[in-house]
Amino acid sequence: MRLFLSFITLACASSFAHALDCNKASNTMEINECASIEQQKVEAKLNQVYQRVLKGMEKDYASDGNFADMKKSFVNAQRAWIKFREADCDAVYQKNIGGTIRTVMHISCMQARAKRRIEELEEFEKN
Repeated sequence: MRLFLSFITLACASSFAHALDCNKASNTMEINECASIEQQKVEAKLNQVYQRVLKGMEKDYASDGNFADMKKSFVNAQRAWIKFREADCDAVYQKNIGGTIRTVMHISCMQARAKRRIEELEEFEKN
């Protein structure tokens, strides 16, 4: 039964997202859904840039004797950043817990941090 309800919820959310015009979002549910859609795009780009930088490191430094340590440090830094971002944006959510704006504030925080991280990774890639 739980699986069936999950499927129905997912199907409804999916059809809602397809019919939603984010240029005309006017209520909390629509605004949150539109913010979530945009956040998914930023997350996909973040993952793409991270993977590109990681592969570039492997290509450029694989023969370097310190490559394993370099890669480990890079991966650990990304994991630490993910934990920081979650904690930081959870604090934003808690600050706004009493209002309907809490979810969009959390999503906006996650998106802003991800955009900044993309810039940092691209800068790392250049140097």
